[in-house]
Amino acid sequence: MKKFNIAIVGLGGQGIITMGTVMKNAALNSDLQDVSGSERSGGAQREGYVETFVKYIFYENAAEMNNPRKNMHSPMIESGGANALISLEPLETLRGIKYLNKNSIVIFNKTPYIPISVRMGKTEYPEISFIVSELQKVTKHIYYYDIDAISLEKFNSLTQKNIIALGILFAKADIPIERSAVESVLAEGKGAENNLKAFALGLNL
Repeated sequence: MKKFNIAIVGLGGQGIITMGTVMKNAALNSDLQDVSGSERSGGAQREGYVETFVKYIFYENAAEMNNPRKNMHSPMIESGGANALISLEPLETLRGIKYLNKNSIVIFNKTPYIPISVRMGKTEYPEISFIVSELQKVTKHIYYYDIDAISLEKFNSLTQKNIIALGILFAKADIPIERSAVESVLAEGKGAENNLKAFALGLNL
């Protein structure tokens, strides 16, 4: 059995769960044999930490697929088990570092959300260079963009930044489903026109 695991992290209100849902639904439009995942959304309503996992699964043969011992799998991603990590907040990227290995691809939004502890002067927000240096201790495959600024410039809204990030993922990682599978999901959802444009924009970054 082969897997391709995607961890997506960020803050409540950034569309993290939506990203995972789009990627899971895209599997229904592909030749993928199985998909699973989970999410932790306790902070979704208060700008707290949110994460979601997407696990694409391929069986070596029909016997393996039909064997209940072979096709049992956890919806969680184990430590070091992510093929790709997407983060929509730079500091939260460090929370996801535990899922990385030397071959993992990291895509993160470098626009910070300044927590109240920093605004009150109790702590300092780390520089992007520090975050990158910490990530580089694990993997060298790191891409970061000011996705908030790109979304505001192109759409006058932050609503599309999560879909832009998905486009970047497909541009930088060897995702085992076709781009058209994601586009089919986006075409059926709310704000389809802008989401398709946002996905195409991310593909070209």
